[in-house]
Amino acid sequence: MPARSTALICTVSSLLISCFLLTTQTGCLGLMSNLMHAVGADQVPAECEELKDSKVAVVTFTDRSQYSEDIAARTLSRKVSDILLNKIKDISLVREDQIQEFRDTHGWENTDFLDIGKGVEAEKVLAIELTGMKLREGATLYRGSAAVTLTVLDVETESVIFRKEIDEFMFPSTAGQYTSETTESKFRKLYLQMLAERIGRVFHPYDFADTIAMDGAIASQ
Repeated sequence: MPARSTALICTVSSLLISCFLLTTQTGCLGLMSNLMHAVGADQVPAECEELKDSKVAVVTFTDRSQYSEDIAARTLSRKVSDILLNKIKDISLVREDQIQEFRDTHGWENTDFLDIGKGVEAEKVLAIELTGMKLREGATLYRGSAAVTLTVLDVETESVIFRKEIDEFMFPSTAGQYTSETTESKFRKLYLQMLAERIGRVFHPYDFADTIAMDGAIASQ
């Protein structure tokens, strides 16, 4: 471990211990909270860190995308890509148009993720399989749900290095949004944004508090 990092950890540890011993003094608990946030001690760690320092192709398949380009697949890929670029250190992504050109040339029914990864010269492939997506609950309520399988493949070794299943991602989790309040297009974008953030949290550290108020995104629409 670099000397600078070791010194920082020692300094923060000393301050935290001092604050713990003096918790009756005003402001010390707040200082502890701020220090923990500053060093990322309050962050939930990533489940998978295999995308760091890699050239990654993000490929999304839906029930429809095996036959032609699908708006949900394209939107989810873009939103996940934006999050990965923002949150993961030294990651580079294969351009969307390169992936689309490969699929145009080799057929949309080609679901071989490794084949796609090799074709676009990626080092890793993040394969997102989105199935059973629904945006409505009844005739008058928007409430999205879908099952998701995430697979990370190493193109050089042709191996699966990570896999996770999200059996059902539902948004909003406790209620829905009336169809009179928005359009299907707007709700689809919102649902896919929330799903992209859920997927992103598999690959980067995050503050658990950010997950608690997800349904509040409805109010900002």
